[in-house]
Amino acid sequence: MKNLGELLARSWLDKTFLNLDTLNAKDIPSTRKEAFEAQNFFYQSINKKTVGWKIGAVAKEVQEEEGYDGPVPGKIFEDTFLRINTNIDFNDIPHSNLECEYALQFLKDSKIDNELDKDLNQIKLFTAIDITSTRYEQTSKDKFDRLIQMYLSIADHGNGGRIIIGDEITDWQKKDLNNVKIKFDVNGDKSEPYFTGKKRIHPLKSLKAFIEEFKNHNIQVKANDYLLCGSLIHPYKIKKNDYIKIEYEGLNKFEVKIK
Repeated sequence: MKNLGELLARSWLDKTFLNLDTLNAKDIPSTRKEAFEAQNFFYQSINKKTVGWKIGAVAKEVQEEEGYDGPVPGKIFEDTFLRINTNIDFNDIPHSNLECEYALQFLKDSKIDNELDKDLNQIKLFTAIDITSTRYEQTSKDKFDRLIQMYLSIADHGNGGRIIIGDEITDWQKKDLNNVKIKFDVNGDKSEPYFTGKKRIHPLKSLKAFIEEFKNHNIQVKANDYLLCGSLIHPYKIKKNDYIKIEYEGLNKFEVKIK
């Protein structure tokens, strides 16, 4: 897994693409354990400051649809944070999707264990945008089954890309977060693509999934680290020259221009 992690890091740093056809079979993760091994080699090799985590595909219904064996976690880098209203170079976000999410923020250093979600006064909540991206050549990744593709995504730090943190949601524990409507406007085409029902994941459920994933790994979150909690909408595939306006009804607005 060392080879895969190091090659992915080099691809991100050089803004190139990794053709999986050039790798040996032993370099492709076939288990969740191997996927995290490759991810750890990626972090060691890229050597960038991290400021938290993201976790996707938390809903069991999504996992079953996609053929996954669990959620897709990864760290987030400090240099990927953008302003609420921002311009993004399309070449910097290859094969990208935009997802509307909630982001938890931890106010103190804490071990990731079953105590992490007990004192919610030490956790803030924000609106957020996650722009996922990858440095795999997609045709070389698409030949694998969905489970192996998920392992490859974990190795690629959970499909990391760009992060936008919005406004803090005050008194968030008292709000009906799962019924907040999200309005989408892409180049004047308006929609409300938010999930409802079992696919709509409350941030505390994402936190519990995060704890379950890492509670036996002796890992800590640092004060002010974020946890992006998974998409609240059907992910939108970004195109060049998109002008995207997003409204979390009653909470926050974002504007993203793709150059």
